[in-house]
Amino acid sequence: MDMKVNKRQGQFLNDTITQWQQQQLIDNQQAQKLRHSYDVISFDWKLLAVYSFWVAIACFILSVILLIADDYLIALISRIINTPASVLAFISAIIAAGLFYFGVKRRQRYPQKTVSNEAVFFFGVLITAVTSVFLSHITIALHWRESIFILLPTIIYLIVGIQLRSVLVWLFALIGIGLLVLTETSYLAQNHYLFWGMNIPSRFTIVGMFIISASVALKRHSRLLFLQESTLFMGLLYFFNALWMLTIFGNYDSLSAWSHIKQIELWGWSVTMLLVTLSAIYYGIKNNNPLIRAFGIIFLLLCLYSRYFEYFWGTLHKAVFFAILALSFWIIGSRAEKIWQLGHKN
Repeated sequence: MDMKVNKRQGQFLNDTITQWQQQQLIDNQQAQKLRHSYDVISFDWKLLAVYSFWVAIACFILSVILLIADDYLIALISRIINTPASVLAFISAIIAAGLFYFGVKRRQRYPQKTVSNEAVFFFGVLITAVTSVFLSHITIALHWRESIFILLPTIIYLIVGIQLRSVLVWLFALIGIGLLVLTETSYLAQNHYLFWGMNIPSRFTIVGMFIISASVALKRHSRLLFLQESTLFMGLLYFFNALWMLTIFGNYDSLSAWSHIKQIELWGWSVTMLLVTLSAIYYGIKNNNPLIRAFGIIFLLLCLYSRYFEYFWGTLHKAVFFAILALSFWIIGSRAEKIWQLGHKN
């Protein structure tokens, strides 16, 4: 059975085969055989399926909101609410378990339908979170910390994500870890902005680095290797977003303290982010890691645009600012081209 690829992948394969021909690594017959080993699909139906299922999920959530707005249903819900929270928690837990079970059975029967199978798991994730909300209203749990009710579903997501080999469930576990850190450190800081001398963005740089380190560790375990890229993605997302926020707000203990400073005083964070993003781009290019490279490029541009609005919006003409940037990147590009040509000659 021929491999199905999209147009971009097909173009890449064709260019690669052509280059091999030019370098006489393969003959014409082998090139033709390779070109006939894959089919270029004219339309990316898988991408459409992904978007469709996400729209379906969004519409489902919206329908729930609209149902709540209905007078008749409000009366019905009010009667349901009178049901003890323990009973509602038990029922929702059974539903969540049933959804995960149904998702597994469906995946065994239709392994090729990866998108719709993951969508079923999403509803399991959603109902698990609802179960945790109901648990928080049980009499015995009324005085427990909020973080406990984030910890419980997070642990479930971690276990289910590994056992069911579901990247989507694993991503929600990583989101849960972020929420857990936020709620627990805020509680321990007694509603102050700083925890161990770190405000929220500073804490999330640590969370991001921890998750990135975890993604590196996952490479050593063949059973967990399927989680490596998604873990790296979430770690980079936490880290770079937090670092970008630090370039704007710094590590101040309150918004009132931050409002009395000049943005130029945060230049150290900006320099740090520039160095980190450039390092990420270099590492991504050198090690052929498109994910790290993409994060580096996106947040480098975000950092530059942010600095423009902070420092030069009222003083430097927009055309001059971006002309300077263009010249800088032209020099970088020219230098990179020379290095590439030297390597290509060798």
